[in-house]
Amino acid sequence: MKLRHVALTVATLLASSTAFAGVVTSSSNIDFLAIDGQKTSKSLLKDTNSFNATAGQKHQVVVRVSEIVRLGSDRSLFESDPIIVTFQGTQEDLVISAPRLDNERDVETFKKDPQITLKTTSGKTISSQQDRLKQEGFLPNANLEENLAQYNASGAVAAIPALVSTAMPAAVPGFAKAQKGKIIVQGENVAEQQLQYWFQQADKETQTRFLNWAKKQ
Repeated sequence: MKLRHVALTVATLLASSTAFAGVVTSSSNIDFLAIDGQKTSKSLLKDTNSFNATAGQKHQVVVRVSEIVRLGSDRSLFESDPIIVTFQGTQEDLVISAPRLDNERDVETFKKDPQITLKTTSGKTISSQQDRLKQEGFLPNANLEENLAQYNASGAVAAIPALVSTAMPAAVPGFAKAQKGKIIVQGENVAEQQLQYWFQQADKETQTRFLNWAKKQ
């Protein structure tokens, strides 16, 4: 009986937590690049390109707007820079959308002021904080989580500092500390940290060649 009571309690709690989480979907021209500090994966996104957002909790997504646009008589793929959107979850399902971009004029207007809209399924507009995600490093897309962690640590308009711990600590200046058996990385930006990381990864001969090269620059 006790086990049955516990099982029923757990089931009730799970049902309650699900009831207070709205499903977030996007318009067809939006891709989710990261959710709450983590790069998107099949474990984060459902088959319908959606995820659950707990009501009353702050959430952060990084999105990219992609659209085939007309350029004169030709057509070309436009992809926006990553855009950070921070919002409060609701019990209602939400839709994140971007305006339709048909031509070069639409693209230029969006580049100057990239507005992403959040609405509930009942049509209520949800307030949000938005910002561009500056990409640094040798492979910006590969370093998305690190760049996002550095942004969240900066206290910028769409930052959620609590999400910094979900990414690699070395991505944020001052977070990397000396730990036995681990590479120490410290610097003012991601590029500097990466240089230090790969330098320490290299063998002595490669390090010497690199230092000789650096002296000549």
